[in-house]
Amino acid sequence: FNIQRPEKVTYEFPLSNSVDLINRIKSKGLKSFLATTDEVLVKNSIELKYEDLTEQKFADWLPYYKEKMEENHHDVLAKLEWYEDKKDFRLKGIFLYQNKKLVGSGIVRLAKDIADFEFKASDKINVSSKPSSSIGSIIEFLFLRLATKEGYKIASSRSRNAFGFFNTLEYLDYKLRFGYKPIPSPGVPVVDDVPVNETGRVLFYGLQDGKFCLFSLQPESEKGKDWFDKSRFTSLETP
Repeated sequence: FNIQRPEKVTYEFPLSNSVDLINRIKSKGLKSFLATTDEVLVKNSIELKYEDLTEQKFADWLPYYKEKMEENHHDVLAKLEWYEDKKDFRLKGIFLYQNKKLVGSGIVRLAKDIADFEFKASDKINVSSKPSSSIGSIIEFLFLRLATKEGYKIASSRSRNAFGFFNTLEYLDYKLRFGYKPIPSPGVPVVDDVPVNETGRVLFYGLQDGKFCLFSLQPESEKGKDWFDKSRFTSLETP
């Protein structure tokens, strides 16, 4: 099929100002919920702290991150070595405390032109009855708000590129509903294969004849059958 797969995808979110930020969120449900972020935090007695991320603060946070990744069967990617490699950048922590207990967190790297959302970990707690409400989406929004306040025009994050294997379709859906635009991650290996799970189903972004597209791989026995709603994932820019 002449398809190549970047091993990672970068999600870019365009920023302008704090007033316009909420309007750039694509999903109506997310937009409605996140417009009430500050009220939700107060109602749930959650204290927000933006902090400069020292090496000690990062080390203290790692056990919480590891616990949350293992709870959700995710790989533990944040290590002390990451801090050593990134310590020349401005590093920030987004921390949410409920009754002085850490319930949500995000680690941010502020580079020259782009604010990068590196890691996120949070408890599973109910914060609102609104659709699309979650503490995870609040942390994502707080990252975008911080990047806007710092004057950045682009906020970004990355993931591995095999949805249904390394990560889930729900994860991809979530990023796109936020309004992120996927692009091939610069400088990562581009390969000629894709891993599959036991169902044989996986989505991945690939390059075909220089065009960036979202591909669906599924078993021959399901040929012609739709197993997801394409309209939620594709766009004119990324067919």
